[in-house]
Amino acid sequence: MSDLDVQQALSLRYRTSLEADNYTDQLRQLLGLDTKAQVARLAIGRSLAMGKLSNETVDSQGKDIPAMSLFSPENIGAWVGLLVSHSLTNGGAAIDSMDGLRTSIRAHWHRGAVALWADWVGVDRNYDKFIEALMRRSDMPDFAAKRPAIKEADSEDLADKLTSNDASQALPKALAELGIKVQVKGTIHGPRMTRYRVLLVNLADSAKLKRSMPQLGLALNLGSALPTVSNGDEAKTLFIDLPRPKATWKTVGIERLREWAQVGPKDANQLMVYAGVDVTGEDVAFDLAVTPHLLVGGTTGSGKSVCLHSLILSLLQRHKPNTLQLALIDPKQVEFAQYAKLQNLYGGAVATELAQAREMLQELGVEMDARYSIFSRLGVSNISEARRKGQAMPFIVLLIEELADLVLQDPSIEPLIARLAQKARAAGIHLVLATQRPDSETFSGLIRSNIPGRIALTVQKSTESTIILDEKGAENLLGSGDMLIRMPGEGPRRAHGVFVKLENIAQLVAAGAR
Repeated sequence: MSDLDVQQALSLRYRTSLEADNYTDQLRQLLGLDTKAQVARLAIGRSLAMGKLSNETVDSQGKDIPAMSLFSPENIGAWVGLLVSHSLTNGGAAIDSMDGLRTSIRAHWHRGAVALWADWVGVDRNYDKFIEALMRRSDMPDFAAKRPAIKEADSEDLADKLTSNDASQALPKALAELGIKVQVKGTIHGPRMTRYRVLLVNLADSAKLKRSMPQLGLALNLGSALPTVSNGDEAKTLFIDLPRPKATWKTVGIERLREWAQVGPKDANQLMVYAGVDVTGEDVAFDLAVTPHLLVGGTTGSGKSVCLHSLILSLLQRHKPNTLQLALIDPKQVEFAQYAKLQNLYGGAVATELAQAREMLQELGVEMDARYSIFSRLGVSNISEARRKGQAMPFIVLLIEELADLVLQDPSIEPLIARLAQKARAAGIHLVLATQRPDSETFSGLIRSNIPGRIALTVQKSTESTIILDEKGAENLLGSGDMLIRMPGEGPRRAHGVFVKLENIAQLVAAGAR
């Protein structure tokens, strides 16, 4: 059975070869087009009309573009159907997985871009003749006789659902009832929300609009979900993000995390972690080494544990045991069990008992002091400088799955955590503390003041949101990995987390154990 998921296809990013990427960018400029995606679609269409792909190996060194730029919810089913049918018709490799789809898009984009450039050169770079050539080749081959091996009805259903939930007409009417006049200038369908770019007719209505989100949610029948508003990209524009029904959500799969991990340099002095995608589907990542410590809070079922797995897997994708060790404390004894055989494991085991947790925290304190002694001898002040002088020293990331269980069972543990939070950053020791009970008793001011990075998933009360973020908002999240991320010196940023399965963890740990 095919593993293609059209919803997931819209959450990925696609790239072509370095050669084709260069042609794509040049053609975009020569043809006066706004985006590379427009040329990429021309290239893929050009290739689909050329018959069977060759066995040529195509590199993936070009810059990536998001699927929502290349395709749309309305046409993704048609594009995937053409790609699958082309392969079936011409005896190509089966496209029955997301990796197969990415490979097919990369190959067609590459071949089509090379062909388009040859067309451009062949008409002596004459714009009018080039357009005529494109028009002559605009008829796509007929693949109707072959049924694509995807759930096409599902893709059509998704497009229908997204279209039926488009509030481009309802939004200005609802706001007009509240005495606010706007014009909708554009929409972006993200994984769970749709962003509406609106122009304020009267700039004085800006403050009123921001106060009217609960009334707008009521007017648009959003139930318990609330819309949000933020400043736009031009004068007098705002972004209004409206939550959609769960049936239209697009899952952010582990493939997106893997794809992110392959992009960009793997800097041994960074601890880049991948949190998910934002409202419009763009990657959300940050450097834990800069943060430098993180609190993750959310009620049961909010996706807190899955969020931790995403952070861990993104670290493991970019680091080896000689540059990163994970110190794992898991009072519940179930969430971190999959990492028990990991080569990166600090101390060689996951701490599950109270005594083990206390011992691990004490050992980390000793390690921190030992590192500072080394720094003093080397005449440096932090781990990066020590590494530049040839000192082999891995980062250590301490993850505690349930902070409340430890602090409530043994109050003597809190000072150990607070000391690490206060002093361990320069030594390359960083903390990720998670709790499903964010309150002042389990997350004291002493710890809170030294943990500047925050991720809030869904909580039950606004007071819990304030404990995590220092402001309200997390009580209105959608659940299932919906989160607000607040980095030092920044406002909260909304993101949708990666859906990590147990088999994803097992595969990565098995690969690292070899």
